[in-house]
This record gives sequence, structure tokens and C-alpha cells, in this order.
Amino acid sequence: MAEKETREGMYEAFSKLGESFFSVDGAKKAAAWYIDTTERVATQALELQEKATGWAKETPLASFFETQHNLARKLIERSVTAARNLWKLEAA
Repeated sequence: MAEKETREGMYEAFSKLGESFFSVDGAKKAAAWYIDTTERVATQALELQEKATGWAKETPLASFFETQHNLARKLIERSVTAARNLWKLEAA
């Protein structure tokens, strides 16, 4: 009898888990996590690139690298905004 109750309890637990993962709210939470994580990684990569090109501050290449960094920041910002708008998410 206890084994049957345990099975029913496990089934209910898995059902609730499945509902939370495969619901609209679950998908939105996963999308929000993915967008936030991707934004963080992209920003960190851009910061690393800025440090790696720091040697060029006093050279004619400085304006090229600065422009590249500014365009990349705008691309990240607009991509994240578009993704959040698509999923109808608030900014983190």
C-alpha cells in the first residue's frame, strides 16, 4: 500500500515539474535566463577585447577599435532589447 502511495506521489511530483517546465511561464523564465546570461557573456567578451586592444590607445588604430567597441555594444543592447520585446519580458 505504501509503495502505491509513493508511486502516486512521484507521479504527481513529476507532473507538476513537467507543467512548470513546459508551460508559458516556464518558457519565459528559461528565455529570460538565456537572454540575461548571453548578455552577460557578450559584455564580458567585449570588455576582454577592450583590454586586449588597450595597447592601441596612442596609435592611429585607436579610433578604429573605439568605433568597433561602440558598434558591438549597440549590437548587444539592441539584440537583448529585441529578444526581451519578442518574449514580452521586463528588463532585468
